[in-house]
Amino acid sequence: MKDKKDFRVLIVYPNLPLMLVPGIAIGILTRLFKDQGYVLDFFETTHYDTEETNLSEVKINYSENRVKLLNARKFSITDDLGIRIKSNMLDDFQKKVIDFQPDFMAFSVVEDTFHQAISMLSIIADLNIKHLIGGVFPTMAPDVCISHKQIQMIGLGEGEDSIIKVSEAVRKNMSLEGIPGTWFKKENGEIIKTEQPPLTNINNVIPDFSLFDESRFMRPMGGRIFKMMPVESYRGCPYACTYCNSPAQRAFTKKNELGTFLRRKTIQNLRDELAHYVNSHDPEFILFVDDSFLARPIQETLEFCDMYEEFKIPFWINTRSENCKSEILPRLKDVNCYRMAFGIESGNEQYRRKILRRNVSNADLIRNFKLIADSGISFSINLIIGMPGETRELVMDTVELARSLKGFDTITSFIFTPYHGTVLREVSVQNGWLDPNIITMHNTSRSLLKMPSPYLNADEIDGLLSVLPLYVYFPKNEWKNIRRAEKNDDEGIRLREYYSEIYAKNFLKEYQDSEKIFLPDVPGDLRDYSISPDRIIPEQLEQLIGPAAGI
Repeated sequence: MKDKKDFRVLIVYPNLPLMLVPGIAIGILTRLFKDQGYVLDFFETTHYDTEETNLSEVKINYSENRVKLLNARKFSITDDLGIRIKSNMLDDFQKKVIDFQPDFMAFSVVEDTFHQAISMLSIIADLNIKHLIGGVFPTMAPDVCISHKQIQMIGLGEGEDSIIKVSEAVRKNMSLEGIPGTWFKKENGEIIKTEQPPLTNINNVIPDFSLFDESRFMRPMGGRIFKMMPVESYRGCPYACTYCNSPAQRAFTKKNELGTFLRRKTIQNLRDELAHYVNSHDPEFILFVDDSFLARPIQETLEFCDMYEEFKIPFWINTRSENCKSEILPRLKDVNCYRMAFGIESGNEQYRRKILRRNVSNADLIRNFKLIADSGISFSINLIIGMPGETRELVMDTVELARSLKGFDTITSFIFTPYHGTVLREVSVQNGWLDPNIITMHNTSRSLLKMPSPYLNADEIDGLLSVLPLYVYFPKNEWKNIRRAEKNDDEGIRLREYYSEIYAKNFLKEYQDSEKIFLPDVPGDLRDYSISPDRIIPEQLEQLIGPAAGI
């Protein structure tokens, strides 16, 4: 047994290359371990841009890829953010472990970075250091995680209560079997599964981000660079979107009577947390990481605005247009809401309602976004393509709806990612379009679905993703050339670069509040896609509608 002041814990954060802003989970782990008095160190892979972090044929740099896809304005990683890009991640990790000599390692892992974690564990396997792999991926796919020989123990669900029980068992040289919320692999391969404890009170812990390098707080937003602080005010999401695994977490906790997964911090606790960050980090920007910030009673949003008058630090939220009411938007603007993001995903109402389980009409979306645009708050819209059963016609419905929406200054486009725990992953596997053993890499990497015609294939999805904002911006008499730009040959690349330069100069501009130049429409252009056609026949709907999964 070691004294706490001699017990050494290494927090490990596999992360996508240059996926900016510190992770909340790491801040929570840091606070919990510091409160125990342990000796702490930290290793993360965010600033590494090597094959070791990508682990795929397609080299992924999240931030620069967004610029390439016209989702964000150009910036310099080194000059604007002060980031030094590194290589040899595995060698550096091995050296960190050998030099620090941790008694225990805690990993926080999402599906995109699980392969990284396995590679990191493999290179130090001979050291036999006790460890726990926690995060979204072990929660959504525990059997997949624990099946890897490199992994000794995983944590399911929220780790605030279980992680200290595990670390204390290691410190006291006690058995790791039977700790609530964990699966433990014995030397003979037997897996001991212990049920999860009740949900934690999210008001109890203020994350500690002190282990992160200062450059990790720098991020571009709306064309400007800010020192940002991530804040969680709301855990969970009340919606049932089939491409997201939040509904599965909500269903699991309900089924197992662990408590209500949807929890919001009290306004007073949120105020105290913000005050702590102001004193400890002096942030220039607050990034609320909630799935849907405004999915709360209107009165509570107004109470937040009253509280936030004390700070008025520019902030960003992700939310849904249905929750943007006329009495809320002016108050958000008053207290310096700098930017919002909205998921549209699909422009075909039938697909959006029936398959994505987003029950909002095109007409309502168009009306909502006019109200949002009138508020003067800058915002982006998120679109997903390459979803199960999606055809080119369905993608162009998404383009038509985006052309009908007013006020956005950027489009964020993604390729559908079949994450474990999502309904649409199950749909994809059931239809034979996805290898059930696939572990996803990233939502702007190549599509993993193998769908027959008339559904989109991976090459078609790549081509559409590369020009999606161009279809939205340019009049239809340019669409023939833009379609040619989908091809990744010399002529396609030339046309793509030509139109992208015009788009960046006229529409993206330098800043989110720069005045945009719009090109005149031509006869046949449609700018009111209030009604989209039903394109999916009953037999296809049956094929594409997944199980309710208790949601």
